[in-house]
Amino acid sequence: MSGPATLADALAEVAGRSSHRPAVVAGDRTLTYAELLRRADRLAAGLTGRAATVARCAADVAVTVVAATIADVPLLVGDARAADDERDRARSLFRADRLVTGDGDRLTVEGLTVAGFAGLDGDADRLAVAGHDGPPGDPGGDGPVGLGLSTSGSEGWPKCVERPWPAVTANARAFAAALELAPGEVVACTTPPHHSYALCGGIVTTLVAGGTYVALDQRPGPRTVADAVDGHRVAVLLSVPLLYRWFSTAGLATRHRPRLCVSAGAPLPPEDRRRWVEAVGWRIGEHYGTSEHGMLTLDTESVAGSVGRPVAGVTLTVDPAPGPGDVLVSCAGPPARVHAAEPPPGPAGHGPQPTGDVGRLDADGRLHLLGRRGGTLNVAGNKVPAAEVEDALRAFPAVRDCAVVGAPGPGGAQEVVAFVETARELDHRALYAFLHGRLAAYKVPARVVVVDRLPRNVNGKLLRSELLRGLAAGTWR
Repeated sequence: MSGPATLADALAEVAGRSSHRPAVVAGDRTLTYAELLRRADRLAAGLTGRAATVARCAADVAVTVVAATIADVPLLVGDARAADDERDRARSLFRADRLVTGDGDRLTVEGLTVAGFAGLDGDADRLAVAGHDGPPGDPGGDGPVGLGLSTSGSEGWPKCVERPWPAVTANARAFAAALELAPGEVVACTTPPHHSYALCGGIVTTLVAGGTYVALDQRPGPRTVADAVDGHRVAVLLSVPLLYRWFSTAGLATRHRPRLCVSAGAPLPPEDRRRWVEAVGWRIGEHYGTSEHGMLTLDTESVAGSVGRPVAGVTLTVDPAPGPGDVLVSCAGPPARVHAAEPPPGPAGHGPQPTGDVGRLDADGRLHLLGRRGGTLNVAGNKVPAAEVEDALRAFPAVRDCAVVGAPGPGGAQEVVAFVETARELDHRALYAFLHGRLAAYKVPARVVVVDRLPRNVNGKLLRSELLRGLAAGTWR
C-alpha cells in the first residue's frame, strides 16, 4: 500500500514513467496521464474556496478531482442529471462558492456567489476560468478539506459528506491492493462518475494504481460492455446487481475474460449470482462501501452471501457480535464531515461509527449483510427489524427479492408491509404459514404486495421512499 502521498503525486509518478499511458477513457475521449495532469495543473490555478462540479463526463470529473487535490480545496461532485433544485440544495449544504462545468471540450470555473472576472483561457488544453476572486482555503475552518458527495436521498433527508483528501487517496490505494491492480491494467465501470462506487472505487482507485479507467455509464448495455471488455482487455469490471442480471439474460459473448467482476450498491441476490455463473461464467465477487467511509470490503473468493473482508485501514465490527447486529466501521485518519440541514455540519466523531446496515461476521471474518437498520419498525410498541423479516421472506422458494416498510394501517397504527418480486406464482397462504413458523406474529407482514420490480436507483439502491409514496397514492394494492 506504500506509494505517493497524494493523488496528484501518484499521477506524476506514472506520467514520469509512462506519459502516453491512457488514464481515463470516456466514449471517444481518451486522456493520457500526462494530459490529465497538465489539465489538472491549469485548472487548480483557478480553484479557491469551496468548489462543486456537475460534469457528466468521467474524464472531466477526473481532471476536476485531481485539480482539487492539487489546490487542496474541497470539491462536491454532483449528479449532472439531478433537478436544478436538488443541485442547488446540495451546493448550499456544502457551502460551495465555485462551480466547475464541462462541455466535453472545455472546463469552466464560475463563481456561485461572486460574479466573474476574466481568467485563464488556454487553447492548449481548452480551459477557461472565471470567478477567481473569492477567499482562499476552506471558509468553514472546521477540519481537513476533501471530496464531497451527496447521499441518503433515497431513504432519508439529503446530506453531503466530505472525506479528507488524504483519506480518499489512502482508501483508494487499499482498494487497489485488494483488487490486486497492476500498473497498466484496465478497470471498467458502468455507474455514473458522481457515485462513490465509480468515483472512489473506480476512477481514483485506478489512477493511484497507474491503470486505465474506462467509463461505461453512458451506454451500459451488454453489447457496449462486451465491446469494451474485448477492445480494452478489461481486467476488472465494476457494476451493480441489476445490470449483472441484464447481462446474464442477454449474454456477454467475448474473446477476452476479465479476471474479476465486482457487484456493489445492493446485495447480489443468490438467484442472480447463480444465473450469472451459468450464463457468463466470469468470476464475480461483492463489494461493500459507503459514501461516508469509502470502500470497506471486497470479496474476491466468490463466497455467496458475503461482501468479503475489510480492506486495509478499515475495521468492521458487529454489535452484538458476531450478529445479526449493527455494522460499525472504524477507518484510519480523520473522519468525514457531514453537511446537513439538521443536525448542523460537524465532525462525524472518532471511534466505531454505525453504517445503518445490519449484518453478521462469519468465522473467517467475512461480512454478510442482512439489510438496513433504518428499516426498524415500531408495531404496537414492538420493534420489528425489516432486515429480519426480509431474510425470512427470501428463504421462501417463490420469493426472488423483497423489501419491507412500515405504513399506516387501520386506525393509523403502523403495520408491516412486504413488497416481493417472485420467481413464480406466489401462494400467499403457504407464504404466511412459512413466515409464522419463523417469525413472531407481530413481525409477520400485514400485507404482501407482489411487484414486477422493486424500485431502485441506477446504482441498485432500494428506494423505500418510492414504495411509501406508492402506498400513500394507492398505486400498490
